[in-house]
Amino acid sequence: MKDSLESEKRKVRYEFLNLRNRIDPILAAAYSNVIFSKIIKLPVYEKAETVMFYLSYGSEVITDGMISSAIEEGKAVVVPAIENPGDGKMEAVKIARVEDAYQSVYGIRQPEINREDLIGKNDIDLIFVPGIAFDNNGYRTGYGKGYFDRWLQGVPPEKTIGLAYDFQVTDKLPSGKYDLPVGMIVTEKRIITTIKN
Repeated sequence: MKDSLESEKRKVRYEFLNLRNRIDPILAAAYSNVIFSKIIKLPVYEKAETVMFYLSYGSEVITDGMISSAIEEGKAVVVPAIENPGDGKMEAVKIARVEDAYQSVYGIRQPEINREDLIGKNDIDLIFVPGIAFDNNGYRTGYGKGYFDRWLQGVPPEKTIGLAYDFQVTDKLPSGKYDLPVGMIVTEKRIITTIKN
């Protein structure tokens, strides 16, 4: 069962990553700006004092401008960082500017991990989550290393927002018991609320 789930996820990863990697960089930048214009109008974002963004990698929705804007607005911004690749643990590190993320782990930018900059997940008001694909129920397919899913254990879904281009959203993705849905997905075309009241 576990093997067939992993096999299905690999197929999804391959298909949607290929799709995403074909996006024109100029279009990606334009879509990312539209996505952020939707985010800043969300009451949950307006109220959030501490926000976690991921540092965009490859063809992901671009977050650099979002991070700079949030910092300028006076929000505390944290980003993911990995101290020991392979141990499965992720930390949330406060940054003062995007340029603080000058290190690279798995090719992904991250800041140096200083104990005084670590922020507990319960102290973060809103978390933006990356993904290769999302479905209408909020489930996501990532790169397969599980860092985000492990770190998000115990975080209420209403504190999580997936960022995606609209073509990354599908009806249903393969998911297992350890997969956690995000509470909302924001694309350049729409906002999908996945929490059913």
